Amino acid sequence: MKYQVFSPNQWLYPDSQIKNTGSDNIIISSARNSYAACQILFKHVKKNTKVIWNYDSSSHLIDTPEVYQMMDVLVNENTGVEGSTVPVGTLAGYAVRQAPFRVYDVLKPVDKSYLSTSGTEAVYVCWKIPKNIKPHTYNGNLTFEFDGETITIPVTLEVFCATVPQKETLSVTNWFSLENIAKMHNIDMWSDEFWEMTAKYAKAMRRSRQTHFMVPFFLTKVNKLCGNKYEFDFSRTEKMIKLFLELGFSCIEGAHVATRTDWDAPNFVLEYDKTIDAASVEGYAFLSQYLSAWYDLLKRNDWLDKIVQHVGDEPIEASANDYRILSGTVRKFMPGVKIIDAMIYTGLQGAVDIWVPTNKDYKNNRDCFDLLKELGDIIWFYTCWNPGGNYLNRFMDIPLIKTRYLHWGNYKHGLTGYLHWGFNQYLRDQNPFELTCPMLCPDIHDKRVPSGDTHIVYPGNSGPCLSIRLEAMRSGAEDYELLLMLSKKNKPLADRILNSCMSSFEEVNTDICNFNLNYKKLLDAVSNCCTD
Repeated sequence: MKYQVFSPNQWLYPDSQIKNTGSDNIIISSARNSYAACQILFKHVKKNTKVIWNYDSSSHLIDTPEVYQMMDVLVNENTGVEGSTVPVGTLAGYAVRQAPFRVYDVLKPVDKSYLSTSGTEAVYVCWKIPKNIKPHTYNGNLTFEFDGETITIPVTLEVFCATVPQKETLSVTNWFSLENIAKMHNIDMWSDEFWEMTAKYAKAMRRSRQTHFMVPFFLTKVNKLCGNKYEFDFSRTEKMIKLFLELGFSCIEGAHVATRTDWDAPNFVLEYDKTIDAASVEGYAFLSQYLSAWYDLLKRNDWLDKIVQHVGDEPIEASANDYRILSGTVRKFMPGVKIIDAMIYTGLQGAVDIWVPTNKDYKNNRDCFDLLKELGDIIWFYTCWNPGGNYLNRFMDIPLIKTRYLHWGNYKHGLTGYLHWGFNQYLRDQNPFELTCPMLCPDIHDKRVPSGDTHIVYPGNSGPCLSIRLEAMRSGAEDYELLLMLSKKNKPLADRILNSCMSSFEEVNTDICNFNLNYKKLLDAVSNCCTD
């Protein structure tokens, strides 16, 4: 049997080739309060073979690693230059492979023994590195037994003094679907089992250093009384907020109060009732009562320092007047609360506090956004089904290292947050393992989302399965913290390390050896700033 150790920053495929004869070692450099990870590919495995793994080390300061069996998924089509996808057979020189193809993305947690699934087995191994451990080189042996044949892989974990901060400075949010949690796990909404499963999804978010969580509007029960009077039951909303805050999230995202029925529509309608114009008198009657009640709930629970509020997603120039009216309404009834929204139109100065353009829109309008930053506004960025081509995103047909580099882009441009719409936003009857490029709005147009845009976790038997992309995002968020720490002591050095890896959101060095070299420079430089 042959095996090879691979970086966690590169894709593995069922047909990946092994270049050695089985003498590869695991050698990983890591910060403290982080994870040291690798991938291992085994060839010539009999299907349904019992696999037993074990880790032996002379040091008990580092726990036994987490081991995940990697499962492959189907990439149906390649990403387009502007986003969406291109038909099968279309040349996409920026893609890692021509679709369709299968790639290992799912991380299925396994016990000390499990069954192989095919002649090629991939595993993801990661050690949690404690924050107070002594900087040192720790050695051990990782063994895998396949039907009586044992492979022993020497392990060297080089732990640096550099320590990832426990509390994040980078703001991160992935919007998630409570409905899909219930649907994919076949459980009833609002049952005890549902809340337990929701907690598992929240823990997966926190593992990747997510800080913000969206509170869906539909959690609130609205009772329309006579006339234009309303009453609100926030019991489910309150329960969810308490759950997420207890798990370590630091900020609540108030859901959008308005939406548009069509992309080109000049008006916003209420999220509560899409037959009501949000900027009308009837719309104002609802919002004045809802926002007042929502603000009172936050105030009673001492959550006003933890809330940012959405108004309406991605306003365009045609709907800018409505957005300004609605923004003013939110400011009137929720004084002091920052307004946040995904923004592609730059002419809404004063109506929003936290601007979230795509990385491409930020690049194309950098002078405008940098001026807003100078004037005191906060700038994040987001990715979704666009941009495509050479831009950084988290699709499965672009180099995996680009997903990690997303948060290097946060540091490079001083963008303090990142937003994505798709944590588990599977569409309609989408099978996320076999249909990674579903139709976005089949009733409206025939465009597909790029591979994996709808989700970055998968439904497992007893909870969400992480993905290698989510692990890349976690690593990138930790890199951001280390770069920021170094910049406060030696900004020119931090910038040189970053510039050795990326020039812009569409120009990065995807060579893994180059990344490893500069990552080790980063660990060494931050370690030299340590006080312990």
